[in-house]
Amino acid sequence: MSILKIENMSFAYSANSRKVIDGLNMEFEEGKVYALEGRSGAGKTTLLSLLAALTSPTEGTITVNGENVFAKDTYAYRASDVGIVFQNYNLLPKLNAVENVELSLDISGRDVPDKKQYAADILRRLGIADYDLERPVLQMSGGQQQRVAIARAISYDPPIILADEPTGNLDSQTEKDIIGIFDELAHRQNKCVIIVTHSKKVASMADEVYSIDEMQTRRTPGVQVKTAV
Repeated sequence: MSILKIENMSFAYSANSRKVIDGLNMEFEEGKVYALEGRSGAGKTTLLSLLAALTSPTEGTITVNGENVFAKDTYAYRASDVGIVFQNYNLLPKLNAVENVELSLDISGRDVPDKKQYAADILRRLGIADYDLERPVLQMSGGQQQRVAIARAISYDPPIILADEPTGNLDSQTEKDIIGIFDELAHRQNKCVIIVTHSKKVASMADEVYSIDEMQTRRTPGVQVKTAV
């Protein structure tokens, strides 16, 4: 059963501009990794922004568990239903790794007995060493910062994880490690993971690949491919 559903959704930046997304219908389930592919300008990042309720559709609906996302408090939606992993991490540079995750807990309103310990435990599970937990994030490598960004996104246990090119700035080994994290989130923790990517490795590990590119469907061995146009 779908947790997240798009019906007849379109989006244009203005009334006189072309539709970046036109009549889109898609469904996403828990326990799966979805890859969104397409050429630059095809609307992948715009779609992720719509799914995160950072942008409102021009037409159509997005529902979570049957409820229209834009008929509810979108701030509450982002604080409970969806976690977002940005391409450029979007961490607060003056805070360390633990503090970045603690802040996410504060924003979400998630009540845990010991926030600092809770945040540290999540970071450790994602491969952050103890001696790096209280380092300013700007002193961390790109791979470490991405792990902190993922920890922040999952800290309040949202059922949906959205990621925009999460491996785009990483070396091949770190990319493999980050892919493993998303795989575990979906297949062991039953999250719905949706990733915008140009990476062949990310696409190859996905359960389903949506190609958003002028009705062009590219088949990836071993992966169910859908055309989302």
